[in-house]
Amino acid sequence: MSSPTVLTFGCRLNACESDLIENFAKELGIVDFTLINTCAVTAEAERKLRQTIRRLHSENPDIKIILTGCASELHPDHYMQMDGVVGIISNKTKLSKSEYLKYGSDKKTDPAHSACKKVRGFLQIQNGCDQKCTYCIVRLTRGNNVSFSEDEILNQARILLRKGYKEIVLTGVNISSYGRDSSPQKSLSFIVRHILKNVPELTRLRLSSLDPADINDDLINMIGSEEKLLPHIHESIQSGDDMILKRMMRRHNRNQVIEINGKILETRSDVIFGADIIVGFPTENEEMFLNTKKLLTEAKLSLLHIFPFSGRPGTPAALMPKIEKKVITSRAKELRILADDILNKKMKEQIGKIVIVLAEDHINAKTDSFLDVKSSVPLTTGKEYLFRCDSVDKNIIIGQPVRER
Repeated sequence: MSSPTVLTFGCRLNACESDLIENFAKELGIVDFTLINTCAVTAEAERKLRQTIRRLHSENPDIKIILTGCASELHPDHYMQMDGVVGIISNKTKLSKSEYLKYGSDKKTDPAHSACKKVRGFLQIQNGCDQKCTYCIVRLTRGNNVSFSEDEILNQARILLRKGYKEIVLTGVNISSYGRDSSPQKSLSFIVRHILKNVPELTRLRLSSLDPADINDDLINMIGSEEKLLPHIHESIQSGDDMILKRMMRRHNRNQVIEINGKILETRSDVIFGADIIVGFPTENEEMFLNTKKLLTEAKLSLLHIFPFSGRPGTPAALMPKIEKKVITSRAKELRILADDILNKKMKEQIGKIVIVLAEDHINAKTDSFLDVKSSVPLTTGKEYLFRCDSVDKNIIIGQPVRER
């Protein structure tokens, strides 16, 4: 029986949602359509989407494409005019199975899976965002923060474990805002503790991107005390210059990031920090860029996602004085070179150590702190190992398992 085709652009949240959409499609027998979960966070994401739609239609003029996600939410009329696109499902209803009924067939596919090869499952705990960052289009496409119910989250966690996932990643548009819309208010720390208490079979829980302004002492203490919470903290920092952060309407400054990361390392020394950084935000001069470069080492950041600024129509930042594209490109390249050097040094610190890894296939694994690993002897997908780090090659740790954990 044919399987539905689901393509994903963009963030981890989209990947999480696409897994659910694929399940709907299998249950309803949607095999004659291609579903695309779109992204609008950058102009490049939309360019690649349009390119993909045109390519798919060129390869098969009879193709029937259904779009959902942020790009189609932002420009529905534009995408409906493209050859091959036959429908758009709103961001607000994309996780409702009933939305897909009209595309289903009478002949259902078998929803049962063979042995699951994926080891890391994404669990959405909220949607939307209440912040008004001047560069971000997501609030316009996703709406305000909506926290999912505790029962729903626990149910989804159990489903992921039953499907064979060994690790769960909490995801959302802004998971740091979880529970703010509840009465009484709850928090990210609350839902993490709730999951670990009520799903005791879960042994590996990871957090996706956090807003530094929401990393309080309660969350820091939990990171230090909950062994099942993995030692990898990814932060939505965006810049290391205070003036640029103000113009972005971020709620933190550079010193707060340095202080927060220092506190976390005091409670748990094996934590490795990642961060999102935007290069070339409007008005960024050389001194401001230098402040961002310095923050990488001052805040102990190792796993960097670096994005050249992309002005999105409808955002305040799109109206601000722009930096020349060649300057943005040059700064992004410079920062990526520095980031690679920092990551290489961090990985070399692991040489000779025994670390815990989770095998993603027979060769590749990730440490608990999310560093890439390759094994010189075969691994079993989904197994945890105590792993000896022998060397580093192109920002990948090379070594071998000591034993299963």
